[in-house]
Amino acid sequence: MEETKKTKGNLTIVFLLVIIIVLATIGIIYYINNSAKDNNGNSVENVGREENNQISNEDKTENLKMTAEEFPKVDGATAMLPMIGEITKAVLGYSDEQAQKFLDENTQGKTAKVYQGLIDGKTNVIFASEPSDDILQKAKKAGVEFEMTGIGLDGFVFLINEQNPVKSLTLDQIRGIYTGKITNWKEVGGDDAKIIAYQREKNSGSQNLMEKMVMKGEKMTNTANTNLEIGSMSGLIDGVSSQENSKYAIGYSIYLYAKEQYVKGDVKFLAIDGVEATDENITNKSYPLTKIVYAITKKSEPQDSSARKLINWLLTDKGQKVVEAGGYVRNTK
Repeated sequence: MEETKKTKGNLTIVFLLVIIIVLATIGIIYYINNSAKDNNGNSVENVGREENNQISNEDKTENLKMTAEEFPKVDGATAMLPMIGEITKAVLGYSDEQAQKFLDENTQGKTAKVYQGLIDGKTNVIFASEPSDDILQKAKKAGVEFEMTGIGLDGFVFLINEQNPVKSLTLDQIRGIYTGKITNWKEVGGDDAKIIAYQREKNSGSQNLMEKMVMKGEKMTNTANTNLEIGSMSGLIDGVSSQENSKYAIGYSIYLYAKEQYVKGDVKFLAIDGVEATDENITNKSYPLTKIVYAITKKSEPQDSSARKLINWLLTDKGQKVVEAGGYVRNTK
């Protein structure tokens, strides 16, 4: 009788233990299934792994380091110089003062001269907009082919004085102004005043962009023997800003240069076809005159050269951050 009671007692204990184990197991499973999900039903563990993978992928991009002797001979157009300074700080470890000294001693700024230096072998890599037809002819004559790598984005902008009520022009209207078909601001919604249309000299970077991006084969009005052809980007901005009759002037420049490098408070950017020139609109390329910033070498440049190493690095995540530090927008594909 006592043995029967003991047996029943043991069975009861076993039964209770089984129930406890089952309940504990269910609780553990419930906890895992619920706590390991995010708000979208994704596994937290997997989300964490994805984030760690992103971090590790970024970390795989090494900082490029060179000595002054290893660093390629570089040059760039005026608007590119701050970016070159940022490159020297990142790659050579230069201070702001050292970077400025490097720019003063090694760069020219004028697009035509920068390209000529590459053709002549004085530089290994240059930073500029695409070359003019004249420059391409000179390169061909010298047996040189350019290899162009897009490393960033910028915009080509039109400037007017802030007192001018006009806010936007179409590309057709701009072509009309620079072919001489439109001569008065009232024809494009402005005051009854003559349009003073400044332009740059032949083979300058901004003049080449004007001819290729805007005029598209249409001939610009002849500015020979006039004061409407300006020899520098800063001079053109001054013409729209502070020269006589500047209220009714129009000119063009590079977005980064006019926005950050040579800023005049009494100058504003015209929207083009209703789209304003902003970082966002250049990034998404909705701004009609978004342009590519290039790193250019000769096609004959050795594959293992420091110039090519620098260009390849500028396309990496860390290299693109340096491009951004120089004022440009990442070259989104």
